Amino acid sequence: MRVTFPRLGTMHIFCKAIAETAGIPYLVPPMTSRKTLALGVKNSNECICLPFKVILGNFIEALQHGADTIVMVGSGPPCRLGLYDLVHQVILKDLGLHYRWLTIPSRLTWAALKKNHEETKPLRKELTPRNYLTFPYALYIGWRKMLATEHLEKLAMQVRAREVVRGSTQRNLQRALRMLDEAKGGKTIGEAVQEGGRIITETEQDPARRPLRVAIVGELYTVMDPEINGGVEQRLGELGVTVTRSSWFSTHINRSLGVGREHKRERESFYQAAEEYLGYDVGAECNSSVGETIIRARQGYDGVVHLMPFTCMPETTAAAVLKQVSKDHRIPVLTLTLDEQDVESRIQTLLEAFVDMLLWRRDKGLAAA
Repeated sequence: MRVTFPRLGTMHIFCKAIAETAGIPYLVPPMTSRKTLALGVKNSNECICLPFKVILGNFIEALQHGADTIVMVGSGPPCRLGLYDLVHQVILKDLGLHYRWLTIPSRLTWAALKKNHEETKPLRKELTPRNYLTFPYALYIGWRKMLATEHLEKLAMQVRAREVVRGSTQRNLQRALRMLDEAKGGKTIGEAVQEGGRIITETEQDPARRPLRVAIVGELYTVMDPEINGGVEQRLGELGVTVTRSSWFSTHINRSLGVGREHKRERESFYQAAEEYLGYDVGAECNSSVGETIIRARQGYDGVVHLMPFTCMPETTAAAVLKQVSKDHRIPVLTLTLDEQDVESRIQTLLEAFVDMLLWRRDKGLAAA
């Protein structure tokens, strides 16, 4: 057995930690590249969304490098993420690639647990007593690393907008994440977080700078993975913007498990705010994208960047509604529709123009107080 998983943002850090701690052989897919995307595009229907293609490319490369077991998250309709596990398997089989498959359900229902039981039958034969005994601790270590990566990323989002040397925060963040990735055990994770935080906060900053405040909303994969969105979060920060987003791995896991009161209340507030425009749950992040934009307008944010894959059904609905929300709540919204044709120069140009417009609004006193 050699387990692999999608390379989504910093997801590989805590997935690797779980497998490593439990003594389960694993393979981290190569870093997402143009080759990864090309493999996904070549073997996908052209109308399917960008995350599907990137993840398919991740799996093809991982299997070619020696992985034999794929672990993938599940979801429900109307988002096509709920079909990823089924369609990916068909494509990989048609390509003649051999693998075992395990879907992590988005909801712990009896049907999902039964499906998991069947999928894990051949895998359980290869697990040792040590794997079983250490797995709960491995989940704990993985969770600790997940929260730690998110803490460091959030810290970088605050520092990056005031950095003196462009790119220095990102370099320090990557250094901190490497330290965290190498940490073994709870104590060393704590030490890595503390040292990583120090490295990031010691980035040379200009305290006199007045950063803009922009929220990023949209489809969770395009929001959380810089390889998919072209590094929007970093680009905004380096343009002097403090970025906020509510999509994190921990928040989505807590939501699936039905725990985490703070995150639950936040999401409920987004849905309640969106009720003026959406009378029902459209699915995926649509209602949340609309509601969060309204909440951020009330909080005095300067603008919102809405990220969505081309052809994403829920976020296409959100994009249409956000045009009216932008007018009603007087908050600029930039919708970036992402696909495999995107080039960095297009994204950079759009973000620079958006930030220039936000600065002009602030100078003219048009921004929210």
